[in-house]
Amino acid sequence: MKKIFFVLTAVFCTGLLAAGDILDISGDIGLGYMNYSMFTTFRSSALKSQLKEGLSSALGEGNLKYDEPKSSDYYNALGLGLSVKVSYFFTNLTVGFPFRQIPTGYDPLSAKLNTAGISNKLTNSVILDWQLGGGFTLFKNRPLNIFLGAALGIGYVRTSRHLPQSFVKTVTDSHGNAVASRLDEIRSITMLGIGVDVGIKYFFTQHIGIVMDIKDTVYFLPLLNKRFYRGTDVHGRDFTYTITKGNTEDVKSLIKHSWANNFNIRLGVAFRLY
Repeated sequence: MKKIFFVLTAVFCTGLLAAGDILDISGDIGLGYMNYSMFTTFRSSALKSQLKEGLSSALGEGNLKYDEPKSSDYYNALGLGLSVKVSYFFTNLTVGFPFRQIPTGYDPLSAKLNTAGISNKLTNSVILDWQLGGGFTLFKNRPLNIFLGAALGIGYVRTSRHLPQSFVKTVTDSHGNAVASRLDEIRSITMLGIGVDVGIKYFFTQHIGIVMDIKDTVYFLPLLNKRFYRGTDVHGRDFTYTITKGNTEDVKSLIKHSWANNFNIRLGVAFRLY
């Protein structure tokens, strides 16, 4: 049985090397830095009507021009990346682990939480950045070569942060009794975009070397945007509360438009099978 296993393994490795020689298979894996930035413009109809009502009451009837509220969220993360190239096609996946959110501007969905002193520290959060596209390699058969590629990008962000007890205690029933003992804010976002990938590789041997990979993706087409709250009630039972508007379970109806940018740079080990 062991002999058969070793024979099959040898055949597989030989086939892989042969395919690599024919298809120009190469790739890399490494660690690096990820910076994810998201920019959101919210619909201002409710805020505008409140302000106009107050101004009309104080100053008389008039026309109101109102700047829509905007917010920006920045995430710095440790990134683990893997890239595989076959001939002129490539795929590149980076997984980021952010530990802190840096918000700026005005987010009406988080305004009440911010006044309660919510922490920007994140727990159990992840950012996925995936590219699928095509490109070409300069000086392919030399020790030092450069890969240039363009791709379709798909990004997924899931962040979680604990709400402070000072806010959790405000979640009460009609009699003023606390009904929750723990509450977390969770965001889940998926977007489509386009990106570029630049890889600089130096090979010490025919098949093994080092790489510096730089890629950047701009996301402009939102597919999913959810913001919900998960917690435990005072009796120890878990629950989930989702913000809804118009009987939908997402916050896209509250957002006028949004876009994001994901920048990655990493160092790692490169390989090629040709």
